[in-house]
Amino acid sequence: MAPIRTRPLLLLCTAALLLCQASCAWALFSSVPEADRSRPVALIETTGGIEYGATTEFGILTLGRSAYEGPCRVHYFLGSAPVIEDGEVEATGSSFFRARSDLRTQHLRVLDRAPTPDDELLAMWTADGRSTTEVAVQLAAADGVAGDVIADPGTELPAGAALFVRDDDGLRFCGLVAARAALQSGGGEQRYYVFAGVDRVRELLAVPERWQIDYKRRYRPDDITVLRPIR
Repeated sequence: MAPIRTRPLLLLCTAALLLCQASCAWALFSSVPEADRSRPVALIETTGGIEYGATTEFGILTLGRSAYEGPCRVHYFLGSAPVIEDGEVEATGSSFFRARSDLRTQHLRVLDRAPTPDDELLAMWTADGRSTTEVAVQLAAADGVAGDVIADPGTELPAGAALFVRDDDGLRFCGLVAARAALQSGGGEQRYYVFAGVDRVRELLAVPERWQIDYKRRYRPDDITVLRPIR
């Protein structure tokens, strides 16, 4: 009679074991819900100098201050790990230039509207390709100042520093610092920074591109095979 009494317990233990295996498998494959996009910035070495940029869903965007086209070397981050990759600078027909590389980078989404004074804004750049600098900034709010302008945060912002809006879903790209500006008023000189913002991204998207795109296969020295568009 003992085996008959223990059978329900055996079935219960078996069901618990299967449930545990299913739970462990879910935890193993679902513990990281999405890729780390906390440092979506890049340092681009060109034949003319250094560029700062952002790694967005539309590519690695820069201002093209040091080179309009030609070979480059891109320093960016995969998660928290710094990576160096050869690439090429190309014009987009807009205010932005694109540094194209073989491998996929952090591809941060672009804000689908202009930033507002209520948004939490952040400027970020990497000066050495290994670490990042972050500075909290605010949209300018002063008479005679409007558009894509931020107030001087008290820290020097380099041209090409990326601007992001932080929300519940993380960071959203909203522009690149373009230049420093000053406004003379009765109270003295007020300093600001202007940036190439969401309107410039719309210009980028308005430029027609050839479709369908033909690709060529490239065999890299690191045994990674990639398809590069033929342009």
